[in-house]
Amino acid sequence: MHLKRLQASRNYHIPKKVYTYTVAAKAGPHGKSECIPLGVLLRDILGFADTLSEAKRILNKSFVLVNGKIVKDYKFPVGLMDVLSFSKTDKHFRIIPESGKLVPKEIEKKNSSFKLGKIVVKNHVHGGKIQFCLHDGTTFLADAKKAAYKVGDTLKVTVPDNKIDVHLPMEPGSVAVIMGGKHVGGVGKIKEVQIINSPEPNMALVDVDGTVVRTLLDYVFVVGKDKPLIKI
Repeated sequence: MHLKRLQASRNYHIPKKVYTYTVAAKAGPHGKSECIPLGVLLRDILGFADTLSEAKRILNKSFVLVNGKIVKDYKFPVGLMDVLSFSKTDKHFRIIPESGKLVPKEIEKKNSSFKLGKIVVKNHVHGGKIQFCLHDGTTFLADAKKAAYKVGDTLKVTVPDNKIDVHLPMEPGSVAVIMGGKHVGGVGKIKEVQIINSPEPNMALVDVDGTVVRTLLDYVFVVGKDKPLIKI
């Protein structure tokens, strides 16, 4: 039911030794180490509430939307690329990586109507359909015309209706953000995708501010073709 602060993820942005416990995220679209519980986000990060009780009251009044849908559970896990909207104040935020943590970045209202999702699973299912699963658990069934979508590619998805708008391939020339490792938060153009036919992981070369860095392909998240579709 609860989580000791010493065991909490860095994404919580909370002091570890002031209190013993904090909010534990429920099972949902993001892993427990890759998310921020909605109550913690409202109270400790955005400062919209002074206490957890105030955060619960805000949620119960249907003022908070995650990816276009009203959420009232203070333990709901909010994670990478999710869009957080507040109907009362007309403020909108997108969750992005920064300095090794997930942080909410304020965005304009026109940019709150979509999210980005990285394809992590691709399967063939009955009926000649292809199933795509995104990093946040969102799934799509597509026909053969979209068979070119590959694991590692990014989809721009409208919210809350979850319709595919734009396909962003993982290929040289695409703009990407690095999601992990010592170069986390770096944004640049992909120079090369290195597929390694061995037990070693696939790698990518990314030009970040004139410096070419080599990182795991799993850490690379495409966010645009010529320029980022989101505010980084």
